[in-house]
Amino acid sequence: MAGDETTPLLGNGASKSKTAQVAKTVFGPANRLLLAGFLMAFTLGITQVPIVYVFRLMECEVFYSHNPPFEGTGDRCHHREISAGTATQLAIVGMSTSFFGVVNLFVCGYFIKLWGPRWSFVSQTALIGFRVSTQILAVTIGGRTGEIIFQACQAIGIIGGPRGYQLVLNTAVSELVTPKDRTAVFGRLQGAIMLGTAFGYLLGGVLGDVYNIRRPFEVAFFLYVASTIYGALFMPTTTGTAENPQKKGGRGISGFFAPLKVIVPHKYRLESGAVIKNWGLIYLAMGIFLGVFASGYAPVLLQMYATDEFNFGTTENGYLMFGNSSIRGLFLLFMFPKIISSGRIWFNGSPGPNEAREPAAEGHVPINPEEFEADEVGEVAQEPIQAPDPDEEDSGTGFDLFFVRWSLVIDSLVTFTAGFSTDGWQVYLTGFLLPFASGSAPAAKGVMTEMCAPHQRPDAISAITLVESTATLLTQGLFGMIFAYFSEIGRPSLTFFCNAGFAVLGFTVLFMAHLPPPDSKRIDDHESETSTLIPSDPPSEGDASEGAHEND
Repeated sequence: MAGDETTPLLGNGASKSKTAQVAKTVFGPANRLLLAGFLMAFTLGITQVPIVYVFRLMECEVFYSHNPPFEGTGDRCHHREISAGTATQLAIVGMSTSFFGVVNLFVCGYFIKLWGPRWSFVSQTALIGFRVSTQILAVTIGGRTGEIIFQACQAIGIIGGPRGYQLVLNTAVSELVTPKDRTAVFGRLQGAIMLGTAFGYLLGGVLGDVYNIRRPFEVAFFLYVASTIYGALFMPTTTGTAENPQKKGGRGISGFFAPLKVIVPHKYRLESGAVIKNWGLIYLAMGIFLGVFASGYAPVLLQMYATDEFNFGTTENGYLMFGNSSIRGLFLLFMFPKIISSGRIWFNGSPGPNEAREPAAEGHVPINPEEFEADEVGEVAQEPIQAPDPDEEDSGTGFDLFFVRWSLVIDSLVTFTAGFSTDGWQVYLTGFLLPFASGSAPAAKGVMTEMCAPHQRPDAISAITLVESTATLLTQGLFGMIFAYFSEIGRPSLTFFCNAGFAVLGFTVLFMAHLPPPDSKRIDDHESETSTLIPSDPPSEGDASEGAHEND
């Protein structure tokens, strides 16, 4: 076709540029992090359902080692003492795993500061794979010896465990994603992890039934090897942010315990000049702790309750956990980001004219010399400058906190009604409804990162993960014992009511959490209160007000 004066010299330049942009988005760091989360969760989920059944079989061996052999028809392991013993042993595993996971957060956080996300991720995946190899040995031996080996080797999780790889991924997301999208991407990452867990639950249950109970652990080991190779090749090497003095100084012992220093009250200076202390981080952490404490035992509780009351096997529990995790994953991947974006508009009102014009401004690329704006010294910029400031305050944090509160309200209602289940399909229904109360954890991470200084975001992620891990540690132990006690008296459903009670306490505490007042400025520990004064409209304060502007 003949060209004229308006025909571009490079006819396919725009299409190539568009293709390159699509490829950069699809294979960008964010999607590579999501895939890494999916692979690890899928591999970890393969062994979760078989673990419950394995301990039931090992406890059954222990029971009949000092009792007469089983005679008759039916399941030889269907006995109250065996169910109570299984719950106790699983509680020990859960407590030890969660305790070691808490320590692992400090270790992995330190690894991130030393090595960056890629090699920190590799260290976690490799060590989890080694731990699974010890679980294969424990399953092969069986009995009380197998239980002891299984429980003791959970100590490997101090250096490398599931909490560690999730911390690596969340820390990378917190620094790669702009503030307005951060909460949604936290949700997408959690959704990818849940979706991987769902398929892992399904595959693990099927492998245990079709082959033998050891096969899921063997498959998981080889998948951990594949995940380690993926991390070494495709994980981002750096988080993409410049290292500031605070971060460099945090590599010693003080940096190891830095997450503990984040959840403290902070001082803010109002426009009037008054200084207030905001306790929002304290109440947020307490509310999340109680929420995880209430719901953290729910997956294990559903499996244990269904196994004892309705004779669920590995396949039925696999379907139950697959449905629960897949719905949660799809909810967080697709519905949660839309709820956050739409909810922020509803909560804050329609976006202002400046916000509405931002997409159009970003879509225009200057091509003529006169379209480039000159700076103060008269030089013409060589490239268009990327607009959004990564440290800009996120205006949607208010709705995020609102979402965290009401998620726990819904969670408490669903958990309470689960206590009235009298048939297997009602357990499935509970497992399918609970995911719609999820989203509190990624929303809380979004709130936490916005209430902290930019250089504290990795430590803020470690802090909120530490709160969740500590709650999981306690709930595995306490509710494991509670379920064992209620099983012995023949009323295991009462455990659901205890869970619902703690969820009510959790959202009550969250209603006491408040964001800092609008237009207030945080006073960091290294700053004096007078140096952060925000002057009012009339600039009559002279040099003091000028100094305040310089500090801003």
